[in-house]
Amino acid sequence: MKQGLGLLWPGGPTGRRMLLGLGLACMAALANFGLLFLSGWLLAGAAAAGLAGFAASSAFNMALPAAAVRFLASARILARYGERVVTHDVTLRLVGQIRVWSFGRRVMLAPARVADQRSGEQLFRFVSDTEKVGHAYLDVAVPCVTAAICGLVCVGITGFFVPLAGGVLAMGLLACGVGLPLVAGHLSDRATARIALHQDRMHGDLVEILQSLDEIAFLGAGDAMRQRLQSRQTAIRRARLQLAAIEAGGRALVGLLAVSTAIGVMACAATARQHGLLCATSLPMLALGALAAFETVAPLAAARQMARHALLAGKRIRALCPPAPPTAKAMPIPPAASLDLELRQIGMRYAPHEPWVLRHADLTIRQGERVALVGPSGAGKSTIISLLFGFNAYQEGQMRFGGVDARVLDAAALPEMVGVLSQDAHLFQGSIRRNLAMACPMADEAGMWAALETAQLASFVRDAPDGLDTLVGEAGLRLSGGQGRRLALACVLLRRPRWLILDEPTEGLDPVTERAVMTALLAALPPDATVLCITHRRAILPFLDRTVEIVDRRFQDSATPRGRPR
Repeated sequence: MKQGLGLLWPGGPTGRRMLLGLGLACMAALANFGLLFLSGWLLAGAAAAGLAGFAASSAFNMALPAAAVRFLASARILARYGERVVTHDVTLRLVGQIRVWSFGRRVMLAPARVADQRSGEQLFRFVSDTEKVGHAYLDVAVPCVTAAICGLVCVGITGFFVPLAGGVLAMGLLACGVGLPLVAGHLSDRATARIALHQDRMHGDLVEILQSLDEIAFLGAGDAMRQRLQSRQTAIRRARLQLAAIEAGGRALVGLLAVSTAIGVMACAATARQHGLLCATSLPMLALGALAAFETVAPLAAARQMARHALLAGKRIRALCPPAPPTAKAMPIPPAASLDLELRQIGMRYAPHEPWVLRHADLTIRQGERVALVGPSGAGKSTIISLLFGFNAYQEGQMRFGGVDARVLDAAALPEMVGVLSQDAHLFQGSIRRNLAMACPMADEAGMWAALETAQLASFVRDAPDGLDTLVGEAGLRLSGGQGRRLALACVLLRRPRWLILDEPTEGLDPVTERAVMTALLAALPPDATVLCITHRRAILPFLDRTVEIVDRRFQDSATPRGRPR
């Protein structure tokens, strides 16, 4: 879509299909009106001719109006079928386009901008709200446009025969197509908002429960979570019952208005008949036409409710996928540049009211160095990853990588040069092979085994019955903590980046395996590869060239180790 959710009318083939769907919907509605309108006249005319005697009945031409009735009936069936096919195809296309757009906006956001939203709520908005917005064409635009066009045609035809009857029909259609939806919408807006709110929170709770079943069992919180879900479901059910009652009342009022308007049209036609302005056979024609006209405006009350759902969904999607802040033109790192990392007087904090994480901090890491970054929890060790990739912004100083300012660095090119093992590295559902292929799609099996050897996981994979096709479970739940950590490390090594940032690479490993992993890791890297190891474990410091400690929000070089262990 051209401007995301701001334009629900895309150009090109989809836009033309939308116009075609509207045209077919109008054709089906007008064919239905014409069918009832003409049938009323034909039945009344045939009855009058039969009562008038044999001569009149023989003179009455049944063939032409009967053929017109059959034509309109066939046209209504074909137009309605075509309208269903085209409008549903367009709706599916719109839903797909909106989801692609929202995913494209979402994936470009820094993780810090989405950290305050629960994954279950984000998933629900991405799936359900995009569908509601995409269905706005089918559920809102089609009935509204059809009602407007066909209502004018019906009023015009009725007014051609009896102007006063046309006015009565227009008033009835306006009351049913405008007044009733406005009243029903006003009554249902609060219930609609409550449903959206409680559904959002309930889906967030459900995903959170599924992700923490062990902890819920350990804490004995199962009953509390069940009651919480039950209360949300009760609130949703009550709101839905309220909407259903409003919708049922609206349908009843539509029927009442339709019958009342048809009686009014009949009364106007009867008056015209008394004054000799209309033949008797036109009375049922106008009455049936009035009833048919109301079929075009009957869906508008439901369309008003769906419009409210789509409006709320659109607002929630825009909140979920805000536009990325404007940035300067991204600059690539020159191919021959040395990948040095330089921080000069860096000051960074997550929000203006929060304390500084780093302040007046200086750090230089030359390409090829092996550096350990240590410090207490919360000191800002992992912040350097967020700053480099632009996940968070620094407020003071300057940061350069490969000679390019980090603020204008082309972050999309960084994964080719920098491999990151984060502290909470995610393992994808599926096999070990799939996780390695996700990290490096072009890797062959020999490269996968080499990365597993370096991560000290190859023997485990060989002993497994399925080898590389061993399933890891969701988020690696079928692996131990140490095995999952080493698989994540193998995924990073498989890409052979020039820079490695390892956040607690040996977490969950015993001392022997920890030593083996570090020895194999450093031996497998080329001499010009840079390693920044963020760790609490002092046992791996001798493997690195120097140690940098964060003290009072600044970087401070510690004593250089005497040598790496053999």
